[in-house]
Amino acid sequence: MGPFHDLCYRPDVNPRVVALGRMSAKSWCRVSLALSLSVSCVLATRVLSQSNASAPPSNPPTEIVEWLRTSAIPLKTTNPEAELNDMSQLVSVVGNARIVAMGEATHGTREFFQMKHRMLEFLVEKMGFTVFAIEANWPESLAVNDYALNGKGDPATALAGMYFWTWNTEEVLDMIRWMRTYNEDPAHDRKVQFLGFDMQTTRVAVSNVDEYLEKVDPHERQTAELVLAPLADEREYRRRPRKVHVETAEGIKSLLDFFDEHRRKYVAASSDKQWALARHNLEIIKQAAELYSRSPALRDPYMAENVKWILDNEPPGTKMMLWAHNGHVSTANSRMGSVLRRMYGQEMVVCGFSFYEGSFQAVSGVGDWLQDFVVGPAPPDTLDSALAETGLPLFAIDVRRASSNDAVHRWLGIAHRMRTIGAGYNGLLPSSTYLPEVVPEEFDVIFLVKRTTPARRSPNLPKVMDPELISEPRGGV
Repeated sequence: MGPFHDLCYRPDVNPRVVALGRMSAKSWCRVSLALSLSVSCVLATRVLSQSNASAPPSNPPTEIVEWLRTSAIPLKTTNPEAELNDMSQLVSVVGNARIVAMGEATHGTREFFQMKHRMLEFLVEKMGFTVFAIEANWPESLAVNDYALNGKGDPATALAGMYFWTWNTEEVLDMIRWMRTYNEDPAHDRKVQFLGFDMQTTRVAVSNVDEYLEKVDPHERQTAELVLAPLADEREYRRRPRKVHVETAEGIKSLLDFFDEHRRKYVAASSDKQWALARHNLEIIKQAAELYSRSPALRDPYMAENVKWILDNEPPGTKMMLWAHNGHVSTANSRMGSVLRRMYGQEMVVCGFSFYEGSFQAVSGVGDWLQDFVVGPAPPDTLDSALAETGLPLFAIDVRRASSNDAVHRWLGIAHRMRTIGAGYNGLLPSSTYLPEVVPEEFDVIFLVKRTTPARRSPNLPKVMDPELISEPRGGV
């Protein structure tokens, strides 16, 4: 996805509108509508220019639909309680990949979440995957991981502690409980972990660094307290003058250097693992500080760095499933997926999601905070419609296979509109949710869920839905 996607659903990506984060919800909604109107004009120009160059037909040719139908891997259900037999053909699709990245076309669709839960079970039970990582803050995710591995704490509380309403659903909670059940079985000696790879908040990371230094180096802890104190409250830090941001960044760099120089001493007072965890908390703080002071566009490259860090700190050959929005797993432009593609090449399989019609939950751009939306059938010139024309309600298709069919290869090589909705949706401008995508440049596999329903909100919605944080509840991808 390009920068226009971020403007639609993450206004904070534009440095000129970072101040939106300090507005009230009502003020943000009013400005969001104005932004959406202006962005729609830009998107219309973008779509028109691409259409003039290589306009796809309103309806896909019969040959294309037939190829999609015959190449599809039909799936029986998204229900994660079902048997996995219908997913057997995905073994060859995944192959020897170390990373399977699973996207989603909205942040609030029950069937997307269930299908990804089901995919996790398949990857764990049939293909030896042992790490699950999601578009959520890494430090906060450790509480969920502690539950998944050791049964410690309450999973609903830990999930809410990651702040994002997008994941605070029955579907994600069911998946976490499945992970715990799997790990409790003594026959499963390789346990499944739950981790995040995001860096949008610092409060927990600051606390974790403080606790570690209190144990291994009380004197250096005093220095760290002075350096990190401004970041204990992200809201206040973002209001600080640039001088404070520069001084904090320099201080964090010095702390990281100090950690490296004193590694042997710190490991002796703790362990290799504890040192690595503490240092990565500090790295998360560094990333978040740069996100606040420089540009939120740094988020995708940093998420990719954190994915690599997770894999680098696991045994050789560890396999990981990623969960994020289509716009992050995409291998186009400078998204997380493109950075990971350069790192891992064909050892990563990227799966995007599409839907034809249905409902989902999202933040409204013109009124209420969180609500359900219903959208009708996708227009006939969209990829979503072409996939639905197969007549199959649920399937996966490996678009890499299109290279052996010249006609299909050419058709997929044209930019086709896809419905793309983040955590926010403006029902007054539904056309702005369709962006032109050259699918083979973004995804290896596409999952179609023809009709969708909203994700089911957990009754334990987080209290931290702060409009002053750069986070998914503001409506980003």
